[in-house]
Amino acid sequence: MTKPVSRKPGKKGHGDISVKNSSKKRASKTQKAHQYQQEKSQKWTVVFAICCLLVGAVAVALYIVPTIHFALKDNASSKKDFQEQKRAFKDDGVDRKNKKGREKSTGSPVQDLGPEFKDFKLSIQSKLKIKNIKENDHEMIIHELKHDNPKSSVHAYIVENFLSDVECDGLMMVHSRHVSELNKQVPIICFDSLKSFREYLKDAKLKIKVSPNDFTRGTTCINETFSAKLQAHFKWSYSTAFYPGESKFSTLFADKIQKATGLKVENGGKFQITSYPQGVGYKNHTDCIVNHPDKRDRYATVLVYLRDVEEGGETEFPLLGISVKPRKGLALIWNSMNSRGECDPFSLHNAAKVIKGHKFIIQRWYYYHNFPSLGRRPQEPLLPQRMANQPRVSCDEYEQGSCRWYDEWNYDHLLDYTANLQNLI
Repeated sequence: MTKPVSRKPGKKGHGDISVKNSSKKRASKTQKAHQYQQEKSQKWTVVFAICCLLVGAVAVALYIVPTIHFALKDNASSKKDFQEQKRAFKDDGVDRKNKKGREKSTGSPVQDLGPEFKDFKLSIQSKLKIKNIKENDHEMIIHELKHDNPKSSVHAYIVENFLSDVECDGLMMVHSRHVSELNKQVPIICFDSLKSFREYLKDAKLKIKVSPNDFTRGTTCINETFSAKLQAHFKWSYSTAFYPGESKFSTLFADKIQKATGLKVENGGKFQITSYPQGVGYKNHTDCIVNHPDKRDRYATVLVYLRDVEEGGETEFPLLGISVKPRKGLALIWNSMNSRGECDPFSLHNAAKVIKGHKFIIQRWYYYHNFPSLGRRPQEPLLPQRMANQPRVSCDEYEQGSCRWYDEWNYDHLLDYTANLQNLI
């Protein structure tokens, strides 16, 4: 039989106190843990808020501030540009309301232009006003050359003794002397295109193969050596030019034309004297460009013969049935454009080859719309490289032109010029 084990008796109430103390300790620990979690959560909330503030600050630094800076910079720049443009337009005498109409093709305002642009006024020449005039008690009677082509707007007139014998002789003398002086140098020959170059060679019965490499840099001209080789095989007329205001005669001649024809001085170009040796003429062509929108084109032509021609040299209008024989002092006047500024294809004309004798003329073209550089001697281009006062020979489109010697250089032979012709003022 198993003996029961006795237990030692404890103090009264000791077991209850122990349980109570354990409960208090557990409650205290739970409270501290809860408090710790709250503090920890508050710390993370503060850290998260600080991080958000930092991110926001970085965003402000990286995006908002530069945006404001650039906006202010652009605004300041715009104000500066506006003020500069305003000053420029004020200096040019241009009203800001008309700014759009005075812009270049690039869209930028017109600036730094010469006085001929600043003071320019558009003048339109849309009709002839023919009337008889008197000079030194001599009445100049104008006769119209009739044609029966109802589709044409061309009116042609002749005036006897428009220039005196003395004036004709003086012009021929000055022209011949100038040509003789400049012709001591080999003229540089330029062509309308490579195609025309080949056609002229074929016409001269020369079997020479040519390519774009035969043209000098940036031009449709050949060099002096090649030009000298072709000179004996080509034929051409000779043209010399003078401009309004360069002589007293230029002013008197322009005034006389205006009185007789109504062609305004401000719509006139240069004065050109041309001589045609025997065997030389000029093919069918129009003085203006057919089916072209630009109205800065030749509306009318005034041509005066400076001497009689024994045979040949007539000015012929094949589509109108008009032919005029050269007679000293006789003026031939006609319009090539209609009243709307459209080139009339029936104004086609030619200079017949001189069969016997030597032909001299002076002519001036008048434009439907004038333009700032009209009637002003232009600054000559740098290309092609050449000697001072070296003349040029320009061979036009083969089917509609001929070769002509000139005492001045223009820009028609420059590749950059012809490529951007429509963008020019």
